[in-house]
Amino acid sequence: MALTAQSSDSGKQADSGATSGTLTGQTTMLRDRFAIYYESPIPDLDTANATAFAAEDRRQRGRPLFALVVTGPLPARVMIMKHLKGVRAAGLMPLMEWGPVDWPPQQAIRLALIYEKPAGRRIVRRMGDVIKAHQDQQFAKTLLRPLVMALGELHNNGVMHRAVRPTNLFYADAAESRIVLGDCATGPVALDQPVACETIESGMCQPEGRGAGNLADDFYALGASAVMLLTGRNPLIDVADDEIVKRKLTQGSYATLVSDQRVPLNMIEVLRGLLADDKEQRWDFEQLDLWFNGRRMSPVQAKPLKRAQRAFVFMNQEFLSPRHLAHEMATHWDKAAPIVLEGKLEIWLRRGLEDNQLADQVAMAIRNAAAGSQHSRGGINDLALANVLIVMDPDAPIRFRGFRAHMDGFGGVLSAAIARGQDTKPFTEVILAEIPKMWLGVRDHFSPEYVQLDGTFRELREFLIDGVNKGSGLERCLYEMNESQQCMSKLFEKDLVLTIRDVLPALDRLGARMDSKTHPLDRHVVAFVAARFPKEIGPQLLALNESDPKRSTLGMLSLLAVLQWRLGPEAVHGLCSWVGGLMGPIINSYQSRERRRWLEREIPRLVRKGSLPELYNFVDDAEERKSDFDEYRRARAEWSAANHQIKALESGQVGADENAERMGEKAAATGSVGIAIVTVAIVLAGYLL
Repeated sequence: MALTAQSSDSGKQADSGATSGTLTGQTTMLRDRFAIYYESPIPDLDTANATAFAAEDRRQRGRPLFALVVTGPLPARVMIMKHLKGVRAAGLMPLMEWGPVDWPPQQAIRLALIYEKPAGRRIVRRMGDVIKAHQDQQFAKTLLRPLVMALGELHNNGVMHRAVRPTNLFYADAAESRIVLGDCATGPVALDQPVACETIESGMCQPEGRGAGNLADDFYALGASAVMLLTGRNPLIDVADDEIVKRKLTQGSYATLVSDQRVPLNMIEVLRGLLADDKEQRWDFEQLDLWFNGRRMSPVQAKPLKRAQRAFVFMNQEFLSPRHLAHEMATHWDKAAPIVLEGKLEIWLRRGLEDNQLADQVAMAIRNAAAGSQHSRGGINDLALANVLIVMDPDAPIRFRGFRAHMDGFGGVLSAAIARGQDTKPFTEVILAEIPKMWLGVRDHFSPEYVQLDGTFRELREFLIDGVNKGSGLERCLYEMNESQQCMSKLFEKDLVLTIRDVLPALDRLGARMDSKTHPLDRHVVAFVAARFPKEIGPQLLALNESDPKRSTLGMLSLLAVLQWRLGPEAVHGLCSWVGGLMGPIINSYQSRERRRWLEREIPRLVRKGSLPELYNFVDDAEERKSDFDEYRRARAEWSAANHQIKALESGQVGADENAERMGEKAAATGSVGIAIVTVAIVLAGYLL
């Protein structure tokens, strides 16, 4: 993605409300077409991670548009923007364009999305608001069906919305006869979803760890939102999130959300289908389509959980179901660990629940944790409880003290923690303890996805173990697990690096103003490149992490040169100038003072060309290296001989050596004559005899 952005000081401006009019004011441009009026915010259209502003299509003036600019610290869902653009459905707010823009308010480059502006208002501003109940007979046809069609269209394009909630619904027309879904791309997946609108399993997660989910999760959220629109209020507004999950576990989602509220009789069937807690029973697009066409469906009956004959008492409460007990134990972690390790849980599973298979699995989970001798006693207790909770409720997220996330939600947890400056230790502990391996081990069926996940988490563990070197550690895990994650290097605080092709242009822009002593490849930049670059760069990373300054600098230059050679651009003058100022260790690695002076003269000339590969080939030329080494070796030999002669002169050994040489020559000559005479005598004697 080319990160070119433009700004303009002239244009037209919309007022900050929902009405349209003459547009004037300062703008910044997206794709040379869409003007964003950054002095004209529209607060009513803000999202949690983005700010809304008036916008205009310069090719089709008068078209109602607005822009969402990602100004928050969390990453947007960049990968789904490619699919959202151009999708047209009756119940969806169309995404017209997206991309980077110069953002004068922050003097930075930011991501902007251009949406078609709904003609009506937001249906619910806050989840606690009370609105007029939609009790008319046309609710299913005019309001619910367009939303179902929109979710189906998104699913066909490989997109899960995961932001279906009353506060993200808008009236598409001024007559308020049609509803559209709002933005789902400016922030992490499902981060802002209220627990009331999330399934039981997703509600158990911390918001950052809910994962991408699937269409069934969107339909569940649609069912919960429909209940609130039909009744005019959120029946769980004063209920804590953990209590909502408990009620859904014990009563079921439909009973929890509908409770004693009155809903139209014609909507009960579809609400039961959408709010089915068993995802296998939850209505999908096909069943909804049949229902809209008047076909009566079989009523959804919740599968009864296996219950024990005798209750297990924990925290002064009685539990008959392992799943309910597991949730309570996860909530009261320190109280649960001793009970599990003492064997009380296993005894109850065998005698009270009469499930020997589950009891055996619990016992095995505890033994596996104890086998990890590298952990402290407290660490073994935590690992044992985490494993036991997985066995007792395989559909629940992985839980480890305060960490709670689905397998595909790990990346979201790490991304949010780093962006907010929070503790990342829980994430590290879960990976190093191989808890995901336990989760995969209790699956009751084979899936290629599980094989892939196993390989992914083994790699993540290796990155954490090798956490000292650049290209590994938490930074590498961050970019491996979040394909939409922008590079979070401090160097790019004012820039936007989303793809591998953005790295060199961003560094090039920095090169003109950076201190030459600053290294262009910090831990985040290297990890981002290692995770995104499709070619093998192992040798460059090894050299980059060398303790020898010369080897490390060569590794840095080599990595940057490979990027420019493979991806372009043709010239990076700013970056070359920056890197050229860091060539000291390489220049000083040459022995010849004359050659070093020559390098210092020639490097500025190459820097002006803007070619990192040429610069690398020049400073690490093999022939020059060999010539420098050979000349150095000869010079050392000459120096050694001269030094030896100097020492001999100083010790008076030069004359003695010359006399000894002359006497030796005389002795050798005399000996040679004697040997010759003896040889001739022997030969003559041979002939005579």
